[in-house]
This record gives sequence, structure tokens and C-alpha cells, in this order.
Amino acid sequence: MVEFVGNDNEDVIEDVIEEVNITDDEEENGADDDVVSPPFVGMVFQSWEEVDTYYKRRRVEGKRVYSTRDELGTKRSKKCDCPVLMYCNRTKDGEWVVKRAVNEHKNHFPTPRKSRYVPRYRQEDITSLVKMKLFNDYNSGANVPQIFNCLASERNGVENVTFTKKDLQNIIARDKAEKMKEGDWNAMWKYFKAMSTDNENFFHKHRVGEDNRLKDVMWVDARSRAAYEEFGDVVVFDSTYLTNEYDLPFSNFVGVNHHGQTILLGCALLSHEDSETFEWLFTEWLSCMSNKKPIGFLTDQDAAMRKALREVMPDVRHRWCLWHILTKFSHKLEKYNDYELFKVELHNVIYNSLTQNEFEVQWTDVIKKYKPEGEIWLAGLYHGRKMWVPAFMNGMFWAGMKSTQRSESINRFFDGFVDKHTRLFEFAPFYIKAVESRANDEQQADAADQRAVRPLATQFMVERAFRKVYTDAKFLEVQEQCNRVLYLTSLETIMVSAEVAHHKLED
Repeated sequence: MVEFVGNDNEDVIEDVIEEVNITDDEEENGADDDVVSPPFVGMVFQSWEEVDTYYKRRRVEGKRVYSTRDELGTKRSKKCDCPVLMYCNRTKDGEWVVKRAVNEHKNHFPTPRKSRYVPRYRQEDITSLVKMKLFNDYNSGANVPQIFNCLASERNGVENVTFTKKDLQNIIARDKAEKMKEGDWNAMWKYFKAMSTDNENFFHKHRVGEDNRLKDVMWVDARSRAAYEEFGDVVVFDSTYLTNEYDLPFSNFVGVNHHGQTILLGCALLSHEDSETFEWLFTEWLSCMSNKKPIGFLTDQDAAMRKALREVMPDVRHRWCLWHILTKFSHKLEKYNDYELFKVELHNVIYNSLTQNEFEVQWTDVIKKYKPEGEIWLAGLYHGRKMWVPAFMNGMFWAGMKSTQRSESINRFFDGFVDKHTRLFEFAPFYIKAVESRANDEQQADAADQRAVRPLATQFMVERAFRKVYTDAKFLEVQEQCNRVLYLTSLETIMVSAEVAHHKLED
């Protein structure tokens, strides 16, 4: 340690040091060419900084000393009872004179690598370039451990990194604290204002409660508004992905593009999941989209959403997400002995019924077979069958989302960008990052379509026609159907009317 005593009864400052042995290999590689003599009684320094610089990097007989200045009165060196110290006294002229020096370590074996565990030296290695990479990667969705591992890889191993994951986390925390000096919501509001200034098509609305605290907030970026113009026929609304630390459910509007990829059409943080709140959100979202209503709107079975949609978009075809319903089967029906068989038969009825009557007959048969007495949930599903069963959605365009819902891909969309610990002011920029990531996927798919044309699988003219107008991803779906037709045999054709014929086929 280094002790300094002023000549006017000043407090003693103790500086904990660690001395590390330089190995022979380091000597051969020229660890340092300047050899600094060890401290001795009578040495004079012009300032505290000069003392600190000297004792921090001094090298004696193949040894280097590192020091870190602690708070007044701290004596960490007592942990191993090492006697090394340099005791200085400040003269009337402001110089610092060594009064006592002990240079030999005892009770521990310091090495060069151990210097990276001393906070002072860890911080010195966190350069501006390291910080720039840290913030760029973090704002792109990478977490601190991932960033640390990447930095370690660049340095050929963790042992060559002189800072820790905790150091990087502290830098991120300090940056967040700086942005939140005026409050989390104010930071978010400033971001919205900056985005609106940069792009007038960035849309955001909010409400505050009687206590003047944030109640609800929604936003849609320019890219999402443009995407809705092209792909706004069918929208999935989801509020089940996550709830943040403020107990504000993270809700989102989702669609699908011409490659079958999920696209984001807006986000919101809501204080309540009641009809009044959803009515406010749907009204503002529709206003953002120039009051252009979708053809179909898919949600979960929430009654409040259903009521709000009736008020705001009464002409829009509202349906329940089949994916949400099927995920509840295990929770609702696992109490029955034949649950697995029961579930399989229900799935067959749901997916394989071609007409409404066929579904109703087969569903009734399955219920009679397994006798789930008193099962109110199943009774409710049957009562609301027009809201979710595929057979009741025929004749409408659902962009492939009536059965394979986009809700299941919400997790993949946002994972790595937002989680329950995401602060208010971080949601919007992370949302932008997620949208940009998906936009890049779309651009890559567009480029791939321009470069190559998929070979035809059959001689059907319809396949050749669709290849000219469809993207490769959607054309693959056409090819799948064309291939399946090759294995069909026509058994009977019945003319129902002049325009309708029923074909009986064998697969």
C-alpha cells in the first residue's frame, strides 16, 4: 500500500497495491524496457499524480507493481497481511517525500494476469472503441454476455481480456441512468419527438392518468405504415407476448408480407386490458393507417377486444387465432384419462372438416365418444365455432394466417430485442431494430427472387402461370399442391348446378 501524510494533520490515504512477477517469457518478449528503481526513503515527488504514476508502473528486478487508490481508510491489503507499502509525507513546499518503503511481498503470489482483477486497470482497457462496440451491439439486441464473449474471441481468449462482464454491465447501467435522469417516460417521450422530427411518418400517441403518470402509449414507425399499405389485408393483434416491469402488457399488430414473413404493423404498452383501453388503441392505430381497415382481424378470445372491435371496426371480419385456442388444449383437457387420443380426434375434426355441417356432426360425435361431462370450456368453443374453425372461414382471404397464426412467431420476432426488464425508453428503439432486421430479411428474399427462377415440377399450366407472378416462397406452396394432384385419381363427378361440381377423388 502507499500511505501519504500531509504536514497539516491531513487524513492518511492508503493505496492498495498488487505486485506481479514478470515471467521469463515476458522478459524475452520485452515486457518493458524501462527499469524503474524501487522506492527508498528520501525519494521526492513533485505531486500526488507523479507518485501514483511511479508506483503504478514501477519495475524492480523483474517485478512490476500495480496500485489502485481506494477510499480513505480502506485497508484491503490486510486480507493477506502483505506488508508492502510506500509511506510519503507532504512538505510545506507541496512535495511528497518517501518516509518508509517495504518492497517484499509475503503471504500471496501475485502474477501479471492478476492485474486484470484490479478495478483500476480493468477500466483503463475499456477504450472508446470497446464502448462503441458495446453500445452498437447492445442496441442491436445482443446481451452483455454475448458481447463480452465476442470481445474475448477478438483477443484470443477470456484470459486476455482485462475487464469483466460486470464492468460492461455497469457501463450500460450508467448510460441508462443518464438517460433516465428526468424519468423513464420522459426519456421515451424525447425519443418519440426525435423520431418524429427525423421522419414525419413516425406516429405515436399516449394517454396519462389523473396522477399525470403514463397510462397507455402506442407507436408505429414509417416502415410499418408503408408495409400496411401493401400487406394490410389481414392483421393479428397479440397482447400475450410479455408484460414488463411496469405491468404494462406489450401489445403488437402483426401481418405477413409477400414472402410469407412476419411483419410488424405497430406496438403499444397498455395499462389495462379492458374494452375502453382497446377501443382507444384500435381507434388511434386505425387513424395512423389513414382509416384503411383490414379485411380480417385475428385476436385471442378476449371479450374486451371483441367489444372494442365491434365499436371501432364493425365491418371487419373478426376471428380468434386458432393457435391461441390449440395451445390451451393441454391445460384444459389433460385431466381426462384418454387426453392424448381425445386431443388427436379433436384436431382431426378441426383441420379436416371441409364444410360447416361436417364439422358440427364430427365434433358432436367426438364429444359423445369421450363424454367430457361438465366441460364448459369445450361447450364455449363450440358455441363460438364461427369465430375460429377453418371450415367457417372458407371464401375469405386470410393470408395463410387463419390456422398457422403469426402469433407463434412473435417470440422469434422480438426475442433478443425486448424482454420483461426492458425500460420504457428502450421499447421504441428496440422495436425499430426488430423492424429493420425483418426488413433486411425481406430485401434478401427480394434479391434472391431476382437472381433465380425455380424449375417447374409438373407440366401443369397453372404452375407455370403462378411462377411468373408469385415470390419463390409462395410459389413453393403452389408446387406442393401440384405435386399432390399427381397422386389423385378421379372417381366421380357430380354436377350440383351449372356452375358447381363436386369431384370425388382418391389419394
